[in-house]
Amino acid sequence: MSLFEETVEDYLPLIKDWIDPLPPPIVEEHEGFLIVRDDLIGGGSKIRFADYLIRSQPEIKEWVYGSSPATGYAQISLARLCTKYDKKAVIFMADRAVEKRHPYQLQAIQEGAIMNWVPNGMLSVTEKRARDYVSDNPTSRRLLPIGFDDPTVIASIIRVAQSMDVSPSEVWTVGSSGTLTRGLQLAWPDAEFHCVRVGHTGTYGRAKIYKSSYAFNKPTKVLPPFPSAPTYDAKAWEFMLEHASPGALFWNVGA
Repeated sequence: MSLFEETVEDYLPLIKDWIDPLPPPIVEEHEGFLIVRDDLIGGGSKIRFADYLIRSQPEIKEWVYGSSPATGYAQISLARLCTKYDKKAVIFMADRAVEKRHPYQLQAIQEGAIMNWVPNGMLSVTEKRARDYVSDNPTSRRLLPIGFDDPTVIASIIRVAQSMDVSPSEVWTVGSSGTLTRGLQLAWPDAEFHCVRVGHTGTYGRAKIYKSSYAFNKPTKVLPPFPSAPTYDAKAWEFMLEHASPGALFWNVGA
């Protein structure tokens, strides 16, 4: 089934007892655009969107992820969620010298992540290490796909977006896996979507795609007037200034 054939009814029954664990997203106006300030919640939007997934599977004791770059926010989100629900966040990531570890990596460790450092760890290698680890004990370990691209996460994105007091006609996101934009497209089917691609090539539904010229781990020099992850969300700003319509909504995942 393609995204164009999917509807919210394909997803919402998966999370019948869902509740948002956090206050509703704050939306502010900056330079004529509506900005969803999920940088304010600490840990990024995945703290909202993956909460049901982690909470609803008590048999899973270890949540395993092999798709996070050093500059990725998912490592922080997963660590916080696993601490909240007394689980282990086990992450396989490319090794780097201690003094060169990214602040996000250090924060994830501080939040409780168990890091497995992989020498010369290309994404395909860290993902395989994670898969192998899960296969050793599949009843109590579960592998998270890149971008936490799980049906319950898509469903949670829909529920959060539809609960907000906004009905945007144009929506911008940054995308790697494309999980966020696809969920929002289902929530707001009449809106026009734009996605600035960084790093991994994912699936972006009907969004118009722009490609950042910066390497995934390099920060943008064009920063927005609100806190935003310089290697990720902030990379949308220069494209919005050039292409976005007045009143367009941007989903800021973290900072």
